[in-house]
Amino acid sequence: MSILSAIYLAVDGTKTEILLSDITATMYENKLKRNLYCPTENCPARIIFSGGKKAHFRTWRLDKHSSDCEFQFDRIPENIGVNTTGTINVEIPHSRRQKALQEAFRIMNLSEEDLKPHLGNSPIKPRNKKRTITIAKKNVTGAQLVLFEGEEYDHQLVKPRTYICKRFVDEIKEMDIGKIRLVMGYVVGIRSVGVVSEIQVGHNNQLITAVFEEAFISDRFNSSYVNKFWSIERLRKETGSIRFTGIGEIRKNAATKRMELAIYRGSDFKVDNIDMSNLASQFTIRDLKTK
Repeated sequence: MSILSAIYLAVDGTKTEILLSDITATMYENKLKRNLYCPTENCPARIIFSGGKKAHFRTWRLDKHSSDCEFQFDRIPENIGVNTTGTINVEIPHSRRQKALQEAFRIMNLSEEDLKPHLGNSPIKPRNKKRTITIAKKNVTGAQLVLFEGEEYDHQLVKPRTYICKRFVDEIKEMDIGKIRLVMGYVVGIRSVGVVSEIQVGHNNQLITAVFEEAFISDRFNSSYVNKFWSIERLRKETGSIRFTGIGEIRKNAATKRMELAIYRGSDFKVDNIDMSNLASQFTIRDLKTK
C-alpha cells in the first residue's frame, strides 16, 4: 500500500501532516529529512521521501511499523525456496505466506476500476518493497562502507531481502524463471497425475501449469493434501469459475516450453480462497449428511 502522507515532527515537538504532493526535493533536504514519521497514530517508523520521476514515500531502512499499522510489512529473504536438490526450503514464515494469499484474493475481487491503481505500467507488487541486511560474522577489515540515509553498512556483506511478488498469469515473464512468485488466475483445467494433479491456471488467454511433484508428495506436512485434488474439479463443476492463488517457483518445462508453477506446500495455494484440504473435508461432510 502506498504511503501518501507523513507526519513532520518539528524541533518544538509539534506535529504536522505533510502530503506527498506538497513536498519538493529541496524542502525535504533543507527541512524535513530525518523528521518524517508514519502517518498511522502511535506508529514509530520513520519515513523517507524519494524524489525523481515518480516521487514516493518509503519506510526508513530497518525501521518497523507497529503491528496494527496498515503499512506494516515483513522483510523476507530473497533467496527463498531455491530448489537445488529436489526439495525446497521455504524460509518465508507460514503466517506471511497466508497473509500474501489473502491479499492476492482481495486483489482478484477488485473491480477493473479499483484495480488500476495497483497495476500502472508494471505487474502488481505488494506494498512497501524493502530490503534489510544481514552482516556475516567474519573479519571485515578493509571492507568498503557506503552511507545509506544515515546508516553505514558493508555492501559486500549485505544479504538482500525482498517481498513475495504477486503476478497475474499473463504477467509472468522469462525474468521470473527460477524465482518465487505468488501467481493469480482462474482454474481452466485439472489433470490427475497419481495422488496429485496438474492444475491449468489462466488469465487473459495466457496459461501456466501448477505442478506438484515428488518433493510435494514426499513431504509429510502435505499428507492431508494428497488424493484431495478431486475437490477442486468438483468445486469447478458446481461454481463454474474458480480463482486460484498459489506461491511457488516459476519454471519453464524443458519438453513443452510452457511455464510452470512448482508448489511445494499444500497450504501455499488456495482455490476461491479455500485451503484444498478443508475443501475436501467440506465435501465429505456434506456427502455424509445427504446419505
